[in-house]
Amino acid sequence: MEIPAQTAERTTLDSTSHLENDYAESDARINPDGTLFHSLDTKPQMKPVPTEKQIEYRDSIVYRDRIKTETVTETKYVKRSLSWWERTQIYGFWLALIIIAILCRKSLVSLVKRFI
Repeated sequence: MEIPAQTAERTTLDSTSHLENDYAESDARINPDGTLFHSLDTKPQMKPVPTEKQIEYRDSIVYRDRIKTETVTETKYVKRSLSWWERTQIYGFWLALIIIAILCRKSLVSLVKRFI
């Protein structure tokens, strides 16, 4: 990005001076001991950068004579019996549920009585 040249001048009888443009600001002063203090601060800003974008041409022709290759998925269900491990898991769940109900019967009975 090319920043355009800007200049500013000021002559004053005072001991302080302030200059400002689009991109920065400056303050100057003469201290009581005779020294010169000068500060320059840039302004935070975003400037657009002009760029050239390449033009893309897209073809809009639709070819109807091309062969479509589609994948067809067919699901087949096969009947089989459960293995001993699967049967154990099913029966084990119900057995564990019954054991938990027996161990927690007092709290379950009081809970049921609240709703009745």
